[in-house]
Amino acid sequence: MEEARNWLTKFNGVGPKTAAIVLCFSLGKPAFPVDTHVYRVTGRIGLRPEKMTVEQAHPHLEAVFPPETYYAAHLNLIRLGREICNARKPLCPKCPARKLCDYKDKTK
Repeated sequence: MEEARNWLTKFNGVGPKTAAIVLCFSLGKPAFPVDTHVYRVTGRIGLRPEKMTVEQAHPHLEAVFPPETYYAAHLNLIRLGREICNARKPLCPKCPARKLCDYKDKTK
């Protein structure tokens, strides 16, 4: 798996996120892609340290979630980030994760 990830990231423009997307979605391998939505939501609800870089978030979140849930967790976090947990104006009262989240207190 690591060999495939290393091979993919040798291509110009392919970073950890793109490699994880190819592995997870195209090849069905256990990889957890971290895009801007996943990064934002996981930081707000405490699944990763706030100061963690995106590069550090990939292996960290792979350790947080069981491999068999990577695909669904990734898609659900993206949806939550796009529809409710927006970057500028999050809809905190509508968020299903609001009880886990301290960010809602920062938006008052």
